[in-house]
This record gives sequence, C-alpha cells and structure tokens, in this order.
Amino acid sequence: MDKTFTCLDKTINKSTITHFRAFLHRYPDVTKWFLCSDYCIGDKHKANDVISFVLYPYILDFNDWNHVVSGMQKTDLKNCRHVSDAFCQFSRQGYFFSISFILEKPNILDRWKSKSFLDSLLGGYIDMTERWQITTPVNADSYQTMNKKLRSLQNETLQKSFNYSLFGRVITICFLASYLRYLLLKEKDNVGMFSWLSDRDNITDWKDEIYTEFYHILSHCICANQLSADRERMVQDVYLSDIQNNLFYDGTNRIADFICGALADFNYKDGSVTGQKQCTLIEDVISDNDFIIVLNVTDHGISRITHSKLPK
Repeated sequence: MDKTFTCLDKTINKSTITHFRAFLHRYPDVTKWFLCSDYCIGDKHKANDVISFVLYPYILDFNDWNHVVSGMQKTDLKNCRHVSDAFCQFSRQGYFFSISFILEKPNILDRWKSKSFLDSLLGGYIDMTERWQITTPVNADSYQTMNKKLRSLQNETLQKSFNYSLFGRVITICFLASYLRYLLLKEKDNVGMFSWLSDRDNITDWKDEIYTEFYHILSHCICANQLSADRERMVQDVYLSDIQNNLFYDGTNRIADFICGALADFNYKDGSVTGQKQCTLIEDVISDNDFIIVLNVTDHGISRITHSKLPK
C-alpha cells in the first residue's frame, strides 16, 4: 500500500492541494468535519466505475444540512427529473470539497482484489489488533472485539464461495477514505472531531459492517506513519453502527450521489451522457469547479482529470 499512497499523495500535492487549502482557509475556526461518500462500481449500464467523497465543515447540524440540500434536490439522482439552478450555484460556493476517483480497467488498485494480497493483509491486521490489546490496555476490549471480527472473516475466506472481489473493494474504499482523513489532519491543525458517513450499500452491509474495522486500522496506520501520534490523538473519531437505520445524513450524502452518478454516466471517449440531468451536472456543477476534483486511476498511476464547459 505504500507505493499507492505515494502515488496518490504525489498527485494530490500538485494542483489539487492548492484548491484544497483555499477551501480549508474559508473555515479557520471549524474543528468538526465529516466525510460523505457514494459509489458506482460494477454497473454494466454505466460508462465508469466511480468512488466519490464529499468533505463538509460542521457549520450546520445535520437537520439543517438536510433542509438545505433537500430544498434544492429532494431525491437522489436516479429519482429526480432535473438538476436545479440552485443546486448548481450551491456547488460552486465552497460549502463542500469533493474528490472522486474514476477506476479504469485495469488499474493499480486491482491487485488489492487478489487472494494472496488480502489473506496476507488480513493476517497482518489480526496480529496488529492482538498487539494493540497489550500496548494499549485502556482500549483492550475494543481491540479484542475487532480481533474477533477479523478472525471470523479469516475463517470465512476458507469457503470456496468467499467474495475476494468485494473484499478488495471494501479495502480500496476504506483506504481512500483513510487517506482523505489524513489529508485533512495534515493540512488543518485544529481538527478535533471527524466522521466518515458512507452511503449504505453492499460495502457497508458486508460481513456485519466490518468496513469500520478496516477503516479504523487503515486510517490509524496512515496517520501513524505520516503524522505524529499526538496529532492523531487530538482527533475524536465518530463511528456509526447499524448504518442501515441511520438516516440523519441522507441530505449531505445526496451531493456525493449526484457527483458520482454524473461521472459514472459520462463517456470520456465521445463526451456523451445518457440524460439532460447528467449533462447539467457535468457542465454546470463539475466543470471549471475548483471545489470538485476528479482523479483517474489507471494501471500506470493516478492523474487529475479537468472538465471545462465549452462556450456556446
């Protein structure tokens, strides 16, 4: 994973970091932040596999955020008829910062779906959580629970029907979410609370919501390697349980849904989309918007894609 981290970090630290710092500069006193995400992977009717993240400053409570977003778009992209002018304007005003990943086939993350890689990774995490029970006894009960879930998953990998492809997808998304948490902590020294609020799908449902364990481990490892231990201890991470029944962030996650849906629909070979609402999103929300970053992941590495609206 170190090579992938280096590749991603190198790309982020080109033009993207300038836009990200400008966004953070708008909220110097905000200490609470949350990250929403949505995914479109493996849909044969879509042009691209996409993972989208949207970072928000906690400047409104979730009821107010939902009210704001629902006032512009009441439903997810697949159920709406058109994209409102208000939503297009809102997306350019710096209330959120989005980074999306388009996964080409093949790409450098594909090896994370291999049985050998995932078996080794899982074994390493089992050993790690056992050590944590000894080195951090104050959290021993939590690490013991984590270790049991990982061991249970290890037993399930012995079954012929075990889905390594989905396992790799979980690791990929957790790694990217962990990287974005690290990026925020690196660039903003007063973050006191953070939460990743994923869309509910087969990623979050898989194996008793074990994605939270992988996210916890990955985010800790990245920050421990790249930042000081004291820096990470300053941050209170809020984890969700029973995610299927947590609906309080649906409004904020709708923005990730719109961005992800538009990028998944856009055909980069001929510039086509399947509907007017996707066209509006590409032209009036994503294009020429410094608050929405699109990265392309190929078998050669990671690079930024820029969208520009053609003059009429």
